[in-house]
Amino acid sequence: MEKILSVEGMTCQHCVKRVAKIIEKARGVSCVQVSLEQKEAVISCDPALTDVPGIVKEINEFGFSAAEKA
Repeated sequence: MEKILSVEGMTCQHCVKRVAKIIEKARGVSCVQVSLEQKEAVISCDPALTDVPGIVKEINEFGFSAAEKA
């Protein structure tokens, strides 16, 4: 399954790498693509294993503003 998160507050490639690292360590995530230009992260994951709200919370705690897109 694919989930898309909007991620505000990224200003450089270091930010992109930080967000990707946060998402990659989550259980059930198989692939992550983070775009600075589009201000989003596309996550391929197993919905039975992946806690998307938990990922959003962790990104927000790191200082970015993330939310799951509908």
